[in-house]
Amino acid sequence: MIRIVFTYEVRKEKQDEYLKVTADQIKPFWESHGCDAYTLWQSLWQSPEESTTFVKEMVFKDEPTMQRTMSLEDGQPIKKLFSQFATGVTRATYRQVV
Repeated sequence: MIRIVFTYEVRKEKQDEYLKVTADQIKPFWESHGCDAYTLWQSLWQSPEESTTFVKEMVFKDEPTMQRTMSLEDGQPIKKLFSQFATGVTRATYRQVV
């Protein structure tokens, strides 16, 4: 199993739009193209009134599936859509040790 964890900021005034776009377009795209789970959290370490930090996790069954999904040409518009909202993006990949 592969988990990719992203941490990033979304400006307060764009958060409602970002959450809607994620629910309507971003999450369904990835989950229909090889991502087993797409989970999004707003940071719990800040007060909700001040928080601009989000964390998302994408889970894949294996490395080849993750590589294939993340490199899809069809995914470029979705990645561009995400980048219209997210700044300061960091990414970490975790592999299940068996």
